[in-house]
Amino acid sequence: MADTIGGGINEDGSLQNTLVIDEADLGKIDVVQLNNAGVTELAINQPIKDIQVGLAGDVDTAVVGARMVNATVVNEAPRGETAAMTVAVTKAKGFTYESSGKGATDLTFAEGKVTGASITTAKSKAPDSISFGQSSIVKSADISTGAGSDTIAFSGKMKGRSTVESGKGRDVIEVNGRRGKGKLVLSDFSKKDELVIDGESYTNSNIEDAPKWIKLEDA
Repeated sequence: MADTIGGGINEDGSLQNTLVIDEADLGKIDVVQLNNAGVTELAINQPIKDIQVGLAGDVDTAVVGARMVNATVVNEAPRGETAAMTVAVTKAKGFTYESSGKGATDLTFAEGKVTGASITTAKSKAPDSISFGQSSIVKSADISTGAGSDTIAFSGKMKGRSTVESGKGRDVIEVNGRRGKGKLVLSDFSKKDELVIDGESYTNSNIEDAPKWIKLEDA
């Protein structure tokens, strides 16, 4: 049986973040309100799987600690709000992020291994930000953002084949200090988009000059 934590209503009528977790796993995670920082911290003290987190955009969320497998995060924030989450666990395997509302996404993987992630933001024109920090290792991620002007940044180690579908907006894909042998596939790179690798800019006019580990889906 699963337990639901949160999901109440704030004084202003907005919804709160929710956490759905199996009763058997309740002792593996602590929910801490960091009031001074305006953050809800989910501290995982033992490896855990199949947790579900709903982000209402009312408060930032940080997930820290031990390994998590097959976690599902849903951005439920309405238009005009941003669901902000930082993930800093030893390993996030099979991480799924999806959107049921029209709010923006601000998703940061600060550290740890991220393998087989599937990240889909709202189809709206909300400006999304997805970043992989210097202390992260990303392997075979599948990222799809909406019609807004989005920023996707890779600053850590890359493995496998990761795909970015950045949508119709004026998007920026950044790769800073790439390490590893991973490939990055840009499935819908358009004349509005910009690829920046260690400060060097590539657009439709010179994308063929990009390093060989950058692939266009139709190439």
